[in-house]
Amino acid sequence: MINVLIVDDHHLFAEGVISLFKPEDGIAVVRHTSNGHELPELLSENDIDVILLDIDMPVLNGIACMDLLKDKGYDKPVVMLTMHQSMRQIKAALEKGAQGYILKDASKAELLQAILNASERKNYFHPRINDQVFDYFRGMNTTHSGSTALSEREKEIIRCLAEGMNTKSISGTLYISEHTVKTHRRNIMHKLNVKTSAELIKLAVDKGFI
Repeated sequence: MINVLIVDDHHLFAEGVISLFKPEDGIAVVRHTSNGHELPELLSENDIDVILLDIDMPVLNGIACMDLLKDKGYDKPVVMLTMHQSMRQIKAALEKGAQGYILKDASKAELLQAILNASERKNYFHPRINDQVFDYFRGMNTTHSGSTALSEREKEIIRCLAEGMNTKSISGTLYISEHTVKTHRRNIMHKLNVKTSAELIKLAVDKGFI
């Protein structure tokens, strides 16, 4: 069972999410708060696997909540759950280490996938967000040289990782062996000097490598 904490000041929305999941889904919303300042206490008292975090709250907004988590030493996967889909908001969430970003009009299946991905430390973006992120990437014309230059194949690998694909899925999508995927991923990590997929996606957004 994946235990979820909702941080959202819209009580009716939170109650709707709580009632959405059944035991057979393997997801349980164990706590809900509208006050981001309560996060450290709730995390210390409950076994939480994934945090669904509203980015726009009056007391402490989602970005500030992530700063609070970092300051208190908590490293829990966070999925931003919001109505906002501006590139500025997406970039800010990624910079703070969000594992995913999903809109509040998402279907149950999309929210379920976002939570599952986050619990496995995989990225997930709402389909409309996904398109916007990659449109943003394509619109950036920054050139790079030297050891950090990425090949087109490496950029494809990063795009697949951003969609939450694992090695097997990337292999099937790009028609290359799993060994080749692992080699590309290792080379990308070395070039960009990052250790995790979340760091990789964040840097890709920041630097416009894809």
